[in-house]
Amino acid sequence: MNKLLNNPKNNIIAIIIVEIITLSISFTVDYSDAGMVGIILKWVPALIGITTLLLYFVSRLFIKKYNWIISLIGIIVMCIATYNLYITDYSQTL
Repeated sequence: MNKLLNNPKNNIIAIIIVEIITLSISFTVDYSDAGMVGIILKWVPALIGITTLLLYFVSRLFIKKYNWIISLIGIIVMCIATYNLYITDYSQTL
């Protein structure tokens, strides 16, 4: 099990798959009343995913074990950010 979790290929693929799913969810949200901020909000999951990948690659240089924790934290943060974007009512904002 430990080899499966520490495999870089599995972690990178998992981050990319979750990033694609959360990005497609964030693009389906109606940002019509958000204005220019809506354009930036659409790309929040992608920015979190890219940051997670960069942190994962840097951590692979220094630490060889337990890098899957960084992947898991990044996946959870992407899901939470997408959920918050999805449930927000943008007609209430200024």
